[in-house]
Amino acid sequence: MRVLVDCRMSTWSGIGRYCQGLVRALVRTPGIGVIQMVAAGTQAPSGSAEVVEASSHPFSAGGSFEFGRIVRDVAPDITHALHFPTPRPVSHPLVVTIQDLTPLVVPGVMASAARRIVYRRSVGRAVRVADRIITPSAHTAQDVARLLPRAEGRITTVLLAADDFTSGPVGELPEWLEGKRFILSMGNTKPHKDLPTLLQAFAALEDESLVLVLSGVDQEGYASSVLGQDRAASRVRFTGPISDDMLRALYSNAELLAFPSLYEGFGLPPLEAMSFGTPVVVSAAASLPEVVGDAALTFAPGDRDALADAMGQVLSDAGMASELSRRGKARAGELTWSRTAGLTAAVYREAAAS
Repeated sequence: MRVLVDCRMSTWSGIGRYCQGLVRALVRTPGIGVIQMVAAGTQAPSGSAEVVEASSHPFSAGGSFEFGRIVRDVAPDITHALHFPTPRPVSHPLVVTIQDLTPLVVPGVMASAARRIVYRRSVGRAVRVADRIITPSAHTAQDVARLLPRAEGRITTVLLAADDFTSGPVGELPEWLEGKRFILSMGNTKPHKDLPTLLQAFAALEDESLVLVLSGVDQEGYASSVLGQDRAASRVRFTGPISDDMLRALYSNAELLAFPSLYEGFGLPPLEAMSFGTPVVVSAAASLPEVVGDAALTFAPGDRDALADAMGQVLSDAGMASELSRRGKARAGELTWSRTAGLTAAVYREAAAS
């Protein structure tokens, strides 16, 4: 079965992790021949599968028509759109992955009303034209069925994985972190990531030797804007852009990963952290309980006192931290890209037979 996979976003965060992990596992899946459609000038996820290049932005009208032209030229048995951009016109069979519906569910994430309208139309079209729809969690499947009822009956949930990321080289910690104990989180300041709750919980911890490391683009003055004159603000550091090697080093050396997000389509960072044996504290929101199972401490979304208490338990109880590490590794071991690819291939076969 020849499958054209839309890899134009393989270098992006989030969707890029999905693309790379899935494609690299698909090329090892019996009966599947992968054709990677990549953005011009970028490296394909796999060096052992066919490549075609696209020049237009995936979200543009030109990108949709170019996608359609490539589908006609390649003539695959299945086309898989890994995000909501779909080919125009559609050549079936078509499988579409809907990663999440964050802009429709979380107020403030997409402030422009015009952009929300375009987004809803684009996702609505993807659902309408797809033969089969994949979501990365049951929670996202429920959101899709609720907000886009035409999708019902064609949705399959396929959980993601982190084993390809875990197996990569581990870099060195930055000099400013050497010898320090630190809590790790993601430095995305979008409303649904709920960093204010994390900052307030961190300030409530009594250990003033701890550093809160936020992996992501530096937001100068952000901690002070949330915490005011609290001295804890001086112990909050954004990493700025970092390599995967550095991120693996952060996961490996953190006391814990705190993930207070209010909404995730899946949520790879907790799974990545668990794969390194790092204890995880995560909000009991959206898809996150599905991801972590019984391998993490959970707290009520937005509850800074509960988050501070959970982090304090991990930091003060070595036995609990060790048990969370053990459970996390076991949970991460259950979710592999080989498993994801196998379940995805089954969806391809369903679409081909429909």
